[in-house]
Amino acid sequence: MIKKVLIRVLVLLLIVVGLNFMYVQTLYDEDLQTHSKELLALRSSIDTAEVYYFGESSNTTFVPEDSTHMSISSLCAQFYPSLHFRNINKEATHAGIYRWWLKEFDKAGKLPKAIIVTLNLRSFNAAWINSTLENSLQAALVFSKSGPPIVNRFMLSLQNFDVRSNSEREEDMLYDWKKRQLHFPYTFPYHTVREWDDAMANGGHLTEDGQWDLKKIELACHYIKAYALCLDQENVRVEDFDAIYQWCGERQVPLHLNLMAENVQYADSLVGKDLVFLMHKNRDFLMSRYNQKHCRVTDNLELVPGNEFIDQNWTTEHYRYRGRMSIARNLAETLKKDLEKEYLKVY
Repeated sequence: MIKKVLIRVLVLLLIVVGLNFMYVQTLYDEDLQTHSKELLALRSSIDTAEVYYFGESSNTTFVPEDSTHMSISSLCAQFYPSLHFRNINKEATHAGIYRWWLKEFDKAGKLPKAIIVTLNLRSFNAAWINSTLENSLQAALVFSKSGPPIVNRFMLSLQNFDVRSNSEREEDMLYDWKKRQLHFPYTFPYHTVREWDDAMANGGHLTEDGQWDLKKIELACHYIKAYALCLDQENVRVEDFDAIYQWCGERQVPLHLNLMAENVQYADSLVGKDLVFLMHKNRDFLMSRYNQKHCRVTDNLELVPGNEFIDQNWTTEHYRYRGRMSIARNLAETLKKDLEKEYLKVY
């Protein structure tokens, strides 16, 4: 009986190995291109790229009238013409995804000269953590799991990853806004995002004739929900960045966190100094936590003026050319501390 079972197990293993070989030779790259093209781009460039830029839409968004449509990573690369830069980019991506991308270097057995990771303040808030785009982001990670590719493809078909309904994610987001406490070193009338948002929504801005200024109120509420938080080590994105920091430290790979510019001017004019205080406080938390040893944080928080943001009626990190160039130049100067020999001042 034992012999028969062993034979059947062996036959099953051989079948899986054979199917996996056929899958890798035929449909695997096509599935990667469909479900995880960023992973495919990363794997295909490991042998040649020397500096990696992990980013989301802030890196590549432009307007047609820009004098150049080059991304922040491409503009930064111009300061290092002798190095091969590679950006791995996907909209709405965050540190929880970036940390998985790093595993590809371990699999390949080759490390880059430096890794640049986008550090986006909004990615720490409840709305982004519970985004409806999260299911697709998690699905794209299935092919990075250990095990035969054909098994990973089967798991993708079964949706064997962190998949939740939009209503479940919304419930978690609303709970965070209602329960997560805000902390100020002075008396402040609102203790949560929900309280602050409700107060702003009820006549926070008035027109000259005393009517509610609905456009300003709506935008101000967006700013509150985007930036009213107090970062600490329990935030899931902080845990993700901790993992990235640790991975680079263990492998002695210079890590550069590119803290993106936020529209602090509009936050101030629409909501006030209290929201700006929290933005500064969270920036200082990140700088203190990560700007040490093998990691350098490029602080761009207030580098871009309000009129250089593409989206004037929403909270994003999308910049016109001048904004992208300012960030790229600032990042290049920080990179110079690790790559001084390759630096060339071009602007």
